[in-house]
Amino acid sequence: MKTKILLITLVLILIMVPLFVVNAQKAKPTGEPIKIGVLLPYTGPVAWVVGCVSAVDLALKEINEAGGVHGRPVVKVEVDDEAKADAAVAGARKLMDVDKVLAIIGPTSITIRSVIPLGVERRILIISPTAGTTALDKDPQGGKIVYRTVSSDTVMGSGMVYYAIKLGAKKVVLFFEDTESAASIKGVVKPACQAKGLPIVGEVVITPGAPSYRSELLRITKDNPDVILYELSPPEGAIVFKEWTELGLKGQWIGTDFVNDKFTEFTWPASKGVIGVNPGALISPRYEAWVKDLQALTGKPGVPQFADNAYDAMNIIALALEASKEVNREAILNNIRKVSSPPGKKVTNFAEGAKLLRQGQKIDYDGIAGSQDFDEYGNAITYLKVVRIEEGKLKRIGTLSDKDVGSIVTEVLKLRK
Repeated sequence: MKTKILLITLVLILIMVPLFVVNAQKAKPTGEPIKIGVLLPYTGPVAWVVGCVSAVDLALKEINEAGGVHGRPVVKVEVDDEAKADAAVAGARKLMDVDKVLAIIGPTSITIRSVIPLGVERRILIISPTAGTTALDKDPQGGKIVYRTVSSDTVMGSGMVYYAIKLGAKKVVLFFEDTESAASIKGVVKPACQAKGLPIVGEVVITPGAPSYRSELLRITKDNPDVILYELSPPEGAIVFKEWTELGLKGQWIGTDFVNDKFTEFTWPASKGVIGVNPGALISPRYEAWVKDLQALTGKPGVPQFADNAYDAMNIIALALEASKEVNREAILNNIRKVSSPPGKKVTNFAEGAKLLRQGQKIDYDGIAGSQDFDEYGNAITYLKVVRIEEGKLKRIGTLSDKDVGSIVTEVLKLRK
């Protein structure tokens, strides 16, 4: 009889312990919140990028529902860098010194180089979901203080040229704003065209804020280019495409990640048929489920540009902290590669990763935007999506992978040495 009772007790213990562990893992996080900074342009010419913060919110929701990091809640602290270097430096100082955040998500290509020295001085991770600037391709702090969950513009620019050739282009012109972001892309497009033997028959750099660009448009079309490779902010795009239509000019426009929902809103209907090649996740059942979760959280249709990259950035930070016994800035820097790259069991969200880390196992976070296996300079290779403006909305018409653009990227890097 005693033996039977002992056996029953043992069975109950075996049943209850796993349930207790699961419940403990999902217990509501308590204690002092872990602060993560978000430094992005909430105002200014590229304010549209902050749409990606909704994906940070989704990641935070999932992290805290999974018990938080070491049982503590994780929260974000947001600062507007206004797409200006001085505002970005002031914002970074506030986040680092006043708010005491443990890492910073952001900023964009426009301001990231101005805040890197602060990150180096204070030993704090700067991980950008938006900064594609080629200036970071081999930055000395890349892979030490600075990481990116979005591909370099080297990948996006190569994708633009690849798609122009796919459409049958025999000659192209370049039409770019006078900004660092645009200069970064142009610095890829030119050698990419050279590598593929695609003639550039015209080039224009415009000043943002001008009332008209008619003369520039007439200049680039005198040699009848098949494709115009470009980058324009929404206000400038509205003027350019309105005048393009009024002048009755011909040619296929292929742009960058600036071809997004905000750009479409500003430029429609004159921008009908305009194409953009920009970072975008691979369509899969996992991605579609993630989109539903994001839309349920925001109550809005569509996926903001860089949302998948921002989601990955937040998860990587949280997993790096969970992998450490300490909760501080150095822990993130020490563990970011350990949780985002092989070897380790692949995981797709914080809950999966945290569970394995708590069991003493190694993990390899496989992101929504891509594998997030960082190279020596903290760069990741992500997929590209091809979109076209139709009926006042963006329609996805294709996906480009490393197999498509890899050879062009290699040639560009050789030519830029």
